[in-house]
Amino acid sequence: MKLDRAIQLQLLKQLASVYPNSDFHVIENVGCDYEVGIANMAYLAEHKLVFAKFIKHSDGVDFSNSPQITASGLDFLADDGGLTAIRGVVTVRFHEDTLKDLIELRLSEAPIPSEEKNRLLQSVRELPADSIKHLTTRLLDLGMDNLPRAVELIRTVLT
Repeated sequence: MKLDRAIQLQLLKQLASVYPNSDFHVIENVGCDYEVGIANMAYLAEHKLVFAKFIKHSDGVDFSNSPQITASGLDFLADDGGLTAIRGVVTVRFHEDTLKDLIELRLSEAPIPSEEKNRLLQSVRELPADSIKHLTTRLLDLGMDNLPRAVELIRTVLT
């Protein structure tokens, strides 16, 4: 396979070293096979880590511009994730079936009589999406209210 993580890293570092300029000879400067370099540069461009355009001709593929690392490429190289990490907001969404499964799992493990457990499990399975959302919000609130206990447990385990 032509894709090579080590070569991709070398290409990014080479382009970062000349930023904000571009480097038409980046592949030669890295010292890898030209065809392999083009394939890896195309891959990096598809992931928007570099800005590079390509042109196909009878001998293969070549650059139609001088490649340049993007802000995303620089952030990828940064130990702290760069501004992307600072500005990034992660949204986590759970499908109602996933939430039901998580609740059911905890109920099935709960130390309660099996008759009550079966009744609760059946009730959860029949809940509509809005009720699951409300129940999940309440469970999250309960977890946050008990955060000091969680911190104390972590402290006990780690010492």
